[in-house]
Amino acid sequence: MNDAEVLTASAQETIDFAKCFARSLKPGDVLCLEGPLGSGKTTFVKGLAQGLGLKRSERVKSPTFVLMHVYKSKIPLYHFDCYRLSSTEELENIGFEDFVNDAKAISCVEWAGKAKGLIPSHASHIHFEILDAVRRRITVR
Repeated sequence: MNDAEVLTASAQETIDFAKCFARSLKPGDVLCLEGPLGSGKTTFVKGLAQGLGLKRSERVKSPTFVLMHVYKSKIPLYHFDCYRLSSTEELENIGFEDFVNDAKAISCVEWAGKAKGLIPSHASHIHFEILDAVRRRITVR
């Protein structure tokens, strides 16, 4: 994936960008999503799920309290949220490394900085920045 920067002016624009972005993904890709609370990380995952063919994307919710959701789309989508993580041992206990190294699925890891040492080196990093009440800057590296 090439470096890119996108400005969105609504949640729907973030979803639309992610739907298009999903076309560039392939099984085995890992996306590390970083940015403050409310910056659009889960909204982006909702758009990815739509772009990957998930029929009921309204089911895409932040897995803050359960660590992980699995969405059965054309390519399975693993969605992690490490926000409330107190140690990487919690991720190790659910088999995190097996999931993010699954060559048949795509993994999205919100608050990936809290999973240091467990993220594959080939992961892409997506940073979300709040510009104002509705506008966001999304930077892909």
